[in-house]
Formats: sequence, C-alpha cells, structure tokens
Amino acid sequence: MESRRLLFFTASVVKRSISSNLFTLSAKRTVYPIVHRLSATLNTNAQIHEIPSSKLGRLHVGMGDVPQLSENATKPVTIQLQSPLFTNLFTDELRFVQQLFEKENHELRFCGGAVRDLLLGKEPHDLDLATTATPTEMIEMFRKNDVRLICENGWSHGTVTCRVEEQNFEITTLRIDRVTDGRRALVEYTKDWYLDASRRDLTCNSLFLTMSGNVIDYFNGIADVKDKKVRFVGDPALRIQEDYLRILRYFRFFGRLKEEPAIPDESTLQEIAKYGSGLSGVAGERKWVEFTMILNGRLLVLIMKMMYRCGILKQLGLPEQVDLEEFENVYNRSKHFSPNHMTFLASIFKDKADLDHFMSVIKCSRYEYNVAKFIIEHRVLYRPDKDMIPVYVDLLVDCYKQDKNTVNFFMELMKYIGQADIMDYFTHFKIPFFPLKGGILKQRFGMKGKPVGIAINFAFQKWKESRYKLDTEDLLQLIENNRSDFVKT
Repeated sequence: MESRRLLFFTASVVKRSISSNLFTLSAKRTVYPIVHRLSATLNTNAQIHEIPSSKLGRLHVGMGDVPQLSENATKPVTIQLQSPLFTNLFTDELRFVQQLFEKENHELRFCGGAVRDLLLGKEPHDLDLATTATPTEMIEMFRKNDVRLICENGWSHGTVTCRVEEQNFEITTLRIDRVTDGRRALVEYTKDWYLDASRRDLTCNSLFLTMSGNVIDYFNGIADVKDKKVRFVGDPALRIQEDYLRILRYFRFFGRLKEEPAIPDESTLQEIAKYGSGLSGVAGERKWVEFTMILNGRLLVLIMKMMYRCGILKQLGLPEQVDLEEFENVYNRSKHFSPNHMTFLASIFKDKADLDHFMSVIKCSRYEYNVAKFIIEHRVLYRPDKDMIPVYVDLLVDCYKQDKNTVNFFMELMKYIGQADIMDYFTHFKIPFFPLKGGILKQRFGMKGKPVGIAINFAFQKWKESRYKLDTEDLLQLIENNRSDFVKT
C-alpha cells in the first residue's frame, strides 16, 4: 500500500511539473507517456486518447498556456438572461435531468451554441450541457434512476448521452487538455469552469449558462457575440496548434456571426497562414464536416478568398491555383436555387482528376462526388447563343435511361448553369418514357441475345430523333423494316 501511495504521489508531482515550464518540450514528449501509463495503472482521473509514437514530435503541452484573466478580472463577467427563449428550454425532461444532478450535488450548465444563440435572440436547436460530474458518476447516477443511456462510444471522451422520454441530452464533463498533437488530446477531468472555458476554441463558444439564467463569461465572449467578433480564446497560435481543425471552425463561425461588410482580423489570419499546414494531419472526414458547414453557410465567397489567401484550400485537397472569380460567378447565379454544396465546389475543379484528388484527401460521400462529376462532365454543353432546351432534354433522357438517380445530378447542373428560364422549364418537366422493352421484341420477332440490345438502341435513337413522339407500334414497325441491319438471317 505504501509503495502504491508513493507511486501515486510521484506521478501526480511529475504531471504537475510537466504542466509547468520545468520540463523542456522534448522532455515532456518523453516523460508524459510513461507517467500517463503509470497514472492509468493507478486508476487516476486522467483520460487518454492514444497518440501514436510516430506523432510524438508534434506534441503540444497545453496547461502551461492557459489564458490568464486580466488583472482587473478576478471574477468572470456575469449577466442575467431573461428571455422566453431561455425559459422554453425547460421541458419536463430537462427538469428531470436537472433534479438528478442537483440531488447528487453536481453542477450542470448549458454551454456552446445554445448560449451563443440565446444571446443573439435565436432559438437554440442543440442543447449541449457541461457538468462537474465525471462520466463514471453520471453513468452510475443515470443507471440508479433507470435512465436510458445511448452513444456509449462518447464515454471515453468524457461525454455521456441520456434519453428521457423522446429527448436526448448530451452532457460532457469539464476537462483540461493536458497534451495535444494537433488532432487529439490527452485530457484530465476538472471541476474548474474557468479551466474548461480556457481550453475552448473561440470566445463565443467559451460561455456557460446556469440553470437560473446567469451567463458566465471568462473571456469577453458576451461582448464578442453582440459585436459579431470571432476571436480565439487566448493566443491564436496556441489554440490552433492544440487542434488544427480550429482553423476551419474559425472560418465557419466567421460566416455565422459576421455581418457585411465583414472584415477579418489580420493578425489572426497571419497565424492561420503560419500553421495551416497542420491541417494535413487531420482526418479528411473531420475536415469535410467543417468545410461542408462553411459551404452551406453565409459569406461563402469572402471566406473562400480568405482561406485561399491563407493557403488553406490546398490543405483540403483543392487545386493550388483556383479561379475564385468563376467560383463567385457560379455562386451568385445558383444560390437562389438552393443548390447542393458540391455544385458551388465543382467550379473549382478543372477536370475529373482534380475531383479525384479532392476525394482522396477529403473522402466525401459517393453522392457528393457524383454531383460534382456530373457537372464537370456536362457543363461544357452550355452555349449562351443556342437554344439549350432540346440539348438538355436529350441529356436528361439519356441519363434517366442509364440511372434514374442521375435526375438529381441533372438538376444540380441546371442550378450550376443558373439560367432562370431553363430552370423553370425543367422544374416541372415530365421525362419522356421510352415505350419499348426487350420482352416485346422476343414476343413479336422471336429475338434473343445480342440482337435485342442492338434493336433497342436503334429504336431509342429513332425515338429521340422524333423528339420522343414515336409510340410502341411506330418503333416496332421501324425495327421490322430494318431487321436486316441488326439481325442475322
């Protein structure tokens, strides 16, 4: 027992030392994994997201870099929120969860987007909750009260999700990022709200809201939300290096909060440009989640120009040289038609090779890939001095014959072209139905095998040439008259 206590004391002292500036960075990289394994063996409250040994050279030790409160701000700024939007959050289900935490003497607060939305006078769509209770304490509490638990894979990250009646509640334990590698973090749970706020990315996301309606603000987030400012918590360079995905989150919230004319902070953009290459180590799926929200958000053209200037677009698998003028043209002419985000993005790809490279980096869905691919392959058909309706009718019929799902891709191409009269025509257009099937040829002419396909293709072309007016009997008569061209006798 004494040796165990000695080991526990040693691990705790070394961990505190690592968090200070007593160790050089190289020493931290060497010592911390050893200490963590020791702590885990002793069942301390450290929680690890394993960092591969090949990535240890990129470790960033964060707790020595916690943003400090100003000399005059010994306490957080607190304001009382009085709004029907706030009181409407308290469903019977939420009050039940709140009472469970109060009974166990655990603090529970709203955090993140819900607080930001309420300050902006918007109804929150997602309720994120933070607590001083550890995941183990929450799980035991919910099980004791017969509350259903879901999403168990979040437990190892400090998040417990419970379901009460038809409402889910995602609740995360306060935590500290002890060690990060730009992608993942070794975290330790805490009961200190300030320390948890200090590890968050942006000031607008570092706010807490108590169940009694007090907004708790450690980093001037209230003023930033009201002034539509997007700032990193503390030093942008440190926040970015802790998790390079924060670069994309900065641009996403820039689009969400800013109003035109939106002017970015130049010093922040310089830090983003300096550390943007770190995005190359972030999983493509994570980058795509953020980038998709940017593409579907506000101020897209301005943000794309900012990202290009900072060298971020190439980290997303886009070409190093992009025609943002053409991107802006496509955006402006198609945005009124509610296009898929890949419709905008297709303007950046010169050819399918560009798209394939993007796919290898980002790993978007097959549907998204096919939207862009269809546009790239068929956008060259458009001629402003030509009646395009017959051309596009033929294209639509050909595509529908091969795959009925391509109708959606065709409509995205129409949005990309952005001609209102063409869009109006095809919005209610009924696709002509080819009236001939191979079985009819077998019955009428005794055809089978390869000649059937040849005859169907022949009839299909004749049907198109008639502008889709020939019926089944017309086509059968044509086949009868031309059997010698495709049937061996």
